[in-house]
Amino acid sequence: MSFCSFSKEFNENACTEVENRFISKYLPVADGFAVKVYLYGLYLCGKGEDFSVSSMAEVLKTDEEKILEAFLFWEDYDLVQILSKNPLAVQYLSARSSVGKPKKVKYEQYGDFNKELQRKMQTAGKFLTYNDSVKFMQFLEENEIQPQALLLIAEYCINKQGESVSPSYVFNKAKKFIRNGLTTYEQVEKELSGYHANEKDVSALLSALSIFRKPDETDYALYKRWTETFGIEKSAVFSAAKYLKRGSMDALNGVLEEIFQKGKTQKAEVEEHLALKDTLSALTFKIGRKLALKISNPAPYIEEYVEKWYNYGFEESSLCDLALYLLKTDMGDFASLDALVESLFKNGVISPDSVAEYLKTKNDDLRLFMRIQGLCGSIRKSSANLSLIETWRGWNFSDEMILEAAKRSAASQTPVPYINKILSDWKREGVFKKSEIPDKSAPATPIQQNPFVKALDEKAERERYYAALRDEAEKIADGYLKQAEKIEGFKETAKQLSRMEFTLAKAEITAPDTLPSLRAQKAELLLKRRELLAKANLTEEMITPQYKCKKCSDTGFLAGGVACDCYQTKEQVK
Repeated sequence: MSFCSFSKEFNENACTEVENRFISKYLPVADGFAVKVYLYGLYLCGKGEDFSVSSMAEVLKTDEEKILEAFLFWEDYDLVQILSKNPLAVQYLSARSSVGKPKKVKYEQYGDFNKELQRKMQTAGKFLTYNDSVKFMQFLEENEIQPQALLLIAEYCINKQGESVSPSYVFNKAKKFIRNGLTTYEQVEKELSGYHANEKDVSALLSALSIFRKPDETDYALYKRWTETFGIEKSAVFSAAKYLKRGSMDALNGVLEEIFQKGKTQKAEVEEHLALKDTLSALTFKIGRKLALKISNPAPYIEEYVEKWYNYGFEESSLCDLALYLLKTDMGDFASLDALVESLFKNGVISPDSVAEYLKTKNDDLRLFMRIQGLCGSIRKSSANLSLIETWRGWNFSDEMILEAAKRSAASQTPVPYINKILSDWKREGVFKKSEIPDKSAPATPIQQNPFVKALDEKAERERYYAALRDEAEKIADGYLKQAEKIEGFKETAKQLSRMEFTLAKAEITAPDTLPSLRAQKAELLLKRRELLAKANLTEEMITPQYKCKKCSDTGFLAGGVACDCYQTKEQVK
């Protein structure tokens, strides 16, 4: 008589029927959890109610992944068929027709393997279930890898994942080794020893990049690539990481690839390259501001233009002054600046003094052109028209004579050719002074200064007025600045402040959370500069242009383009 029986109160209509074949053949070879899942699923089949796998996981106090693993176990024995994994849909099959698919694995064959695997799992506080053991044994049966090699991989995964390690995680790692032909204990040990040997360095790199996680295989592979394939010194790799400060291993890989392509592998030359990179980036941003261009990524401009100009020997101040001149000529872009720099380089105009001399002439030409615009109206500020100023001066005509020709051309629809014709006639006749101009050279059409031309003339006068004020203020400030640059430490502090502007601009895009710290550093540098200036009885205000009008900074315009009321005409001055 069986030790199990129904009570009198037992309601046969409230039963879930389980096939005897399941109990006799399959239940003994499964662990308790797999049986629990099978029986509860069988119970749900009889209920016919809408019941999700997440609800089942909640009732059995487990997770959906483990439930799926249990059903996969039973599917191998032909007791269920998984119709869909997402969402999970399972169809129960009759135990009478099942034949059982799994390979017949002799547990005793892997006895030592299972004992060692269980011991390793328990060091992480995890217990290996019977189902898990079967999976490991089946993996060994289906893949050509030594059991001891798989144990090494499992140990590595346990150390990485702790309690959260799963068989699937171990199998994924093992498959990577198998794909690379690493299947013996010796091969796996050698590969993993490289991981562990570099763990301290790779962890430190992640920390330098503000990445707070444990290293993985990808990190080790990148580190090996940098130090072994590229041959970059370990200290140089860390210098590159400190340069980035924040970022990813992929970003660091990009920097080191660039360094490798430049042939830099030693720490000193890598740091020199990175310092130059910072210098060129700061210079690119400064030139961009002078050209009134907003630059978010300086790299393309550095690669195409700025590094070349730097190698030509042009100083930062010279390049910025050239950019500002081009902005005034309505040709404010990097391509135009490149054409100008190439022309100057070809003619040997490179030093700050020679560039300043060149710009003095060009700015004088520009001021004269603006006066001609004021007289004649719609003359485009093109390179061709501006080059005529140089031509006319080459004919030995003074500004007074050129302006006189402009006045006589004001009524023409095309004043530039008319000016050219007048000056050409005067040159042929040897007329180079206003008093020598014959009456016959006066234009046939009387000059009528219409309101439009008059307005342009007044505009030119206004611009000259403000330009003179600005020049005076900037000249005074430059004089004090030259005194300040003689103070020991001032130039270096000014250079650090200049770099800080670039660092702040870069941080606004890549690491906004570092801005408070960077602004604090900037404040410290400003304080240091003030203290250095005080040693020479100078102040920040003295080395900064003090414009006459504090509202418009001697530009003539307030925010929004509104004209300032500080302008004084000649009549008002008198």
